[in-house]
Amino acid sequence: MAVVLTVAALLFVALTVWAAEPEKIAVSDGWVRPTIGEGRATAAYFTVTNKGDVDDTLMAARTANAKSVELHQTTMTADGVMQMRPVEGGLPIPVGGTLKLSPGGMHVMVMGLDEALAAGGELAITLEFAKAGPVEIVLPVQASAAAGADGGDAHH
Repeated sequence: MAVVLTVAALLFVALTVWAAEPEKIAVSDGWVRPTIGEGRATAAYFTVTNKGDVDDTLMAARTANAKSVELHQTTMTADGVMQMRPVEGGLPIPVGGTLKLSPGGMHVMVMGLDEALAAGGELAITLEFAKAGPVEIVLPVQASAAAGADGGDAHH
């Protein structure tokens, strides 16, 4: 019986220490574009910093407010045409590294929104990481990064 209690106490302490670890993933400078007219699609942008001790990968994103959410990469064709394509296999973030999702590059495409998004609103998104697991963020709806790129953290 004493052995069982000792093991239980050690597990409790280990779980308490694990739960108290600093966040391994930090999200900052986040924002989402307002939808246009009756549009039900938008793009979300933010910076992810891997503060953990292992490389990680942003695998997917989701929101309860839309039918579909995809990681996208914008590229320029040889003809000078911009194309958006879904990213396969996720977006890697090395230990101590950052991943910047911004207009004209990588971004989160949110499609089939329940309702239009207007400047001043918010959109909750859950980011899925291979190692860190789910990270919930709340992004302000604004027309550009200039209004919110002050180094502040996304709400998570």
